[in-house]
Amino acid sequence: MATPLTSTELRNGITVVRVHEKKLYQNAVPRFREEVLGLVDRGRRLILIDLTGVEVMNSSALGVIILVHDRLSKEGGRLALCGLSPILNELFQRMHLGQLFPMLKGEEEGLALLSGQKNIPAK
Repeated sequence: MATPLTSTELRNGITVVRVHEKKLYQNAVPRFREEVLGLVDRGRRLILIDLTGVEVMNSSALGVIILVHDRLSKEGGRLALCGLSPILNELFQRMHLGQLFPMLKGEEEGLALLSGQKNIPAK
């Protein structure tokens, strides 16, 4: 069995997904998809994906994040991202993905947003 490339923690009803893979492409993407969509399938509706350890990702990994957002939106949930490197943040901004989901600096800011304690508009 493959080692999970993510770890999860439930904090006040919010599922925090920490990605431990530096390069989120090729063989890592199907595992990423399975692990994160599995959470949605199990009823998790507030998900914060922490990408602090991710240095690079391909379009397939980006597609997984968009798919998770779409599935959560249809089911009344919300997705937020945190810990994007400057390169990934620029890529996401250029693709106007800040209009789909919040991209936050740190985990605590993401938890505050998803719990309703802080109103941070999408960029």
